[in-house]
Amino acid sequence: MSFSVKIYSRYHVVYEGNADFAAIPTKSGEVGILENHVRMYAKLDNGLIRLKLDGEELAFTCTGGILETLPKEVRILVDSSENVDEIDEARAAEAVRRAEEAMTQAREHHDSSEFARASALLRKSRLRVSAAKRKANFRIRFSKNDPLK
Repeated sequence: MSFSVKIYSRYHVVYEGNADFAAIPTKSGEVGILENHVRMYAKLDNGLIRLKLDGEELAFTCTGGILETLPKEVRILVDSSENVDEIDEARAAEAVRRAEEAMTQAREHHDSSEFARASALLRKSRLRVSAAKRKANFRIRFSKNDPLK
């Protein structure tokens, strides 16, 4: 029993397809979603959106946004997102270094708006590095009584 999942960022369609299960990071904690989930709206937190379909698992970064669940559909509007399998760990690590440098410069110049921008970039870059390092271990762990197996 699957449901439709749509993940959109402001720049592109991240994912449109089905899932048997979704784990989504919200401000109140991770939410697990199965088909016929109650209608719900939630603010998203930084983290990973994990989907399971026919035993295959997909993971996407998430840097905030909004979640809407319907009985047969999940809509996710994210600030930014990408497929974890497509992250280049070396480039992500370089982005962390650049963001840390930008924060240092903003602090020295007492530029609060630039500091806030660099801080947000640092959080996003660290999420990407963490996701890239763990992508081999992205397995949604289910109990032995998992009805989806």
